[in-house]
Amino acid sequence: MKRIHNILYNLLLIAGLSSCVTDNALDDCPNQGGNETATAQVVLSLSIPDGQLPPTRVVSESEVNSLWVLEFENDILKEKIDITAKYNNANGKRLYIAIEETEHPVILSIVANQNVSSLDIGTEKEVALQKLTFDNAQTLKYVPMYGETVEFENINRDNSYDTSVELVRALTKIEIQYSSTQTEEEFTFLGIKVLNTNAKGYVKSLGIPTQTSVKSVAADPVSINSKLKTASVYIAETNNNESNKIQILVHGRYKGTDCWYRLDMIKENEKDEITILKRNYKYVFALQNVNFLGRTESDVMEGDPDNKAFDARLMTLNAEEADILDITTDDEYFLGVNSSTLQSTVNDGGLCFAKLKILTNNVFQGWAIVDAPEGVTFNPGTTGGLANSDEQRKVETVWIYIDKTKVTKDFDFYVTTGKIRKVITVSFSK
Repeated sequence: MKRIHNILYNLLLIAGLSSCVTDNALDDCPNQGGNETATAQVVLSLSIPDGQLPPTRVVSESEVNSLWVLEFENDILKEKIDITAKYNNANGKRLYIAIEETEHPVILSIVANQNVSSLDIGTEKEVALQKLTFDNAQTLKYVPMYGETVEFENINRDNSYDTSVELVRALTKIEIQYSSTQTEEEFTFLGIKVLNTNAKGYVKSLGIPTQTSVKSVAADPVSINSKLKTASVYIAETNNNESNKIQILVHGRYKGTDCWYRLDMIKENEKDEITILKRNYKYVFALQNVNFLGRTESDVMEGDPDNKAFDARLMTLNAEEADILDITTDDEYFLGVNSSTLQSTVNDGGLCFAKLKILTNNVFQGWAIVDAPEGVTFNPGTTGGLANSDEQRKVETVWIYIDKTKVTKDFDFYVTTGKIRKVITVSFSK
């Protein structure tokens, strides 16, 4: 009988421990009071919009180096919880956070890659968040990010709290893409300098603090593939006006002569400039063949910019469009894809496929896939990109399925819109 009791006891113990293990995450199980303060379990599902472009400076777009939960009860900071290890062990999955029971409203703020030691318990939420700042965006190794939950009316262990939080980057990115058929002897893209950006910023979106201008931020180009090079810098939100005019200097070598070109933040098809560079956005200039000699670095900052001569169109991409890394333009529209060189994959079932993401601002005509070889099919189809306005445009995913009995080597097809005909190369996996 004693042996049976021991077996039953062990089974109950295992069952109790198992109830606190979910999704391979480190759980904080709610306790039942007793001598300890009763807690409830809040389940956080964190998301960070992808930023897949290789960095041209020592900074990671999406990596989480530190992660804190700030618990605000009645808009007063009650607790700071370091969940960095929990996040790493959960591999970015759902996180289980123990929060003390309370009858008062609670909001959880999630802060990534930012020191929170300056925040004192008992500080009002508005004051606390204003203290979360960085002094120089150009020296950051990790991008500060912020998100917060909905307000919980109370915290009670008898209730379930399952919520999703999207972390928003506190920085913005300026990027130059150079895609060309020119030889290195004709033109070499050597890098960029971005002038008059702001150094300081808030981790949460609270406006722009008094600007501290950075004279210049430089970046060298990175080869994305044989046809595309990019150079990019990460900056704090910045006002762009007459007293603080943002300029991008493009360094190149034209037919053996080093020279510079200047781009201003001029909108598509307009003379007006963008007046504010917003967090979590990417501002992209797509350059193609360069057919004229630039100026000296001192001369290029005076006079007219080279936007018109380059036919360079400024494109603004939001966080959801961050996967669009390879962009082609004509005199009216742009067409972007995640990559113009795709690597196919074969799954365990023998299915061979690749994934293409497409975005265009030609929303009234959309895009089309043409000239694919026999044995290649596309899901959901070979056309898309239609919308009622540019504000409603969306990145669309097309799955490319390859019949290995008909396709035995690398192949090309084209994505078209307007005057643009963009070649996509798929490397075949046997």
